[in-house]
Amino acid sequence: MMISEAAGGRSDGLVRDRVTAWLESAEGPGFGRVTRFGQWDVTPDGGCVAAVGTVLDGLDRPGRDVLCVIATADGDLRQYDLAADLVSAGAGTVAVASRDSVHWFDLSTRTPDAGPVLPGRIEQLRVSADGLRALVVLAADQPSRYDLAERVIAEPSQREPLVFTAEPERFRQCYVVDRRSGSVRNVTPADANVWEVCWAGPDAALAVCADRPGESGWYSPYLAHLDLESSTADVLYRPRIGRQLAEPAWTADRWAVVEATCSDRGVVAGEVVLGSPEGTPVHLDTQGVAVSSLRDTAQGQFAYAGLRGLMTVIGRVDAGKASASEVWSSAETFAGQTAQIRIDATGRFHGFLESYETLPRLVTVDGTRVRTVFDPAHGGTAFVRKRAGTMKEISWTSPDGQEIEGLLVVPDGPPPHPLVVNVHGGPVSAWRNRWGIASGERYPLAPILASEGYAVLHPNPRGSHGRGEEFARAVLGDMFGAPVGDLLSGVDHLVAEGVVDPERIAVTGTSYGAVMSLVLPAIDRRVAAAIAVSPVSDWVSQHYTSDIPRFDELFLQDSPSARDSKYFHQSPLFMMGQARTPTLVTAGLRDKCTPPQQAVEAHQALLRNGVDTELVLYPAQGHGVKGFPETTDYLGRLLVWLQRHLPTA
Repeated sequence: MMISEAAGGRSDGLVRDRVTAWLESAEGPGFGRVTRFGQWDVTPDGGCVAAVGTVLDGLDRPGRDVLCVIATADGDLRQYDLAADLVSAGAGTVAVASRDSVHWFDLSTRTPDAGPVLPGRIEQLRVSADGLRALVVLAADQPSRYDLAERVIAEPSQREPLVFTAEPERFRQCYVVDRRSGSVRNVTPADANVWEVCWAGPDAALAVCADRPGESGWYSPYLAHLDLESSTADVLYRPRIGRQLAEPAWTADRWAVVEATCSDRGVVAGEVVLGSPEGTPVHLDTQGVAVSSLRDTAQGQFAYAGLRGLMTVIGRVDAGKASASEVWSSAETFAGQTAQIRIDATGRFHGFLESYETLPRLVTVDGTRVRTVFDPAHGGTAFVRKRAGTMKEISWTSPDGQEIEGLLVVPDGPPPHPLVVNVHGGPVSAWRNRWGIASGERYPLAPILASEGYAVLHPNPRGSHGRGEEFARAVLGDMFGAPVGDLLSGVDHLVAEGVVDPERIAVTGTSYGAVMSLVLPAIDRRVAAAIAVSPVSDWVSQHYTSDIPRFDELFLQDSPSARDSKYFHQSPLFMMGQARTPTLVTAGLRDKCTPPQQAVEAHQALLRNGVDTELVLYPAQGHGVKGFPETTDYLGRLLVWLQRHLPTA
């Protein structure tokens, strides 16, 4: 355990012991085997799903990511101790990426062949349908630039200076890796920052690119058709101002891409744009679905998945008719940062389906028939189910009349309950009906809080996915106006319903959720405890130290150098003088998105205002707290903080 007894008294130690016992019971039965899956893909014939599986051997060590191959006919799972970050499946083979190297895994012989080491960190991998070549997107390491340095911290014995230069930011690049010859060829067009790619025929690719380098370039994208022989590009589409692109797909000389207002790379849901190299692009009507996953199929179709309100929907796009049709919908959802699906050549959908009470399980969807292929549930799953309380969908009306939706978890036992408001990150994201209402790769928080007697509200305020572009864009320039009303009116609704105790209310969240965890206590004195994970406290210093300065320009709709700027008025640092709420602040020392100094500033501001506060910095963590052993430590501290300031008994 990372927490020492010096951090609290005997009662704190008992709380931490309960957290450890919970995690041992919830995860222990699955130690030594794959119990959760990350990125994945399906072979063109639909016969196998390849996935990055995580094996947890104990709470005191990080999990191991390995290659998993699951036969869709009978659910047979084979696990291979081949380090895997990304996988992509082609005919008879799986390409496996681990940081800067590629391996080819032959599905017939079940053996890997070592591939080339590439000049950068692999961020995307797409194998051709025949399994003979792979498109690889690389991000080059750039330690000499401050905003991409892992840690601005020296070892105690170090005397040499840390030097950061004015070296220009580097472009992400696209390579073609040939399985047969082992050759590696850079196919990046001049002055293009390549973000995502897919095959568009044997010698071409469709790519989301940007004209500017660095992480901020993602906020100014365009869609291009790449000629892989000449390394040249034709621009096909530029999105409307303030929107981003993701999920490029190509079939039968037609292209499609998702266009959306976004805050985070990898968390994209919006409209489908359809076009051809010669035609005028068309924005499709997907009946209110914010599309988050888009894949090509045979016969000139695309397949999609997305969110409409709190429902997950999958469907097809007929490229020739420029029309979308819904295939299936459910209150359950598909796993991923956003709902993700794949489709094979026969038209079957594949995905990891989950709900608050159901661990993500591999399913195929054929028409309206859903078949479970592989279920990783174990004894720990049943343990969690029995103690996780009850989850239900709720809605309420914000002060200006806007309907707001959310997911509420209530513990067993009579109300009123103490309430924890868990604000999602982004701000453009959404809570979905996931196992434990998980947040990205972070450990599900709601079940353990429900077992301790807390109700947990997961609100989807303005800025969230699934309610249309206007609803998502309402947060631009107004991150702490109407969205604050959306959140606090949700608390008012639960108090009026008699569900929660108005004297015992807490707020928590990561990233944007952490910002709200600093802001809400300064606005509403009912908030009795706050836990802010990877916050922003000062938008000016955030702009000049983060690797995504374009984010705050876009979402504040202002400039850090402007007089009377929102960079000052909307910085939590300048609101926190009104706060008296005990606040736990955590951050990772490797966080490039919201650098740890933001957490330090928040802690110091609270400390100097006489507010009860603690600061916890995790040396091996980046944005948020993920994986073990840090999760055990973090959950223990969070529950101790709540029990000190928001006791359940």
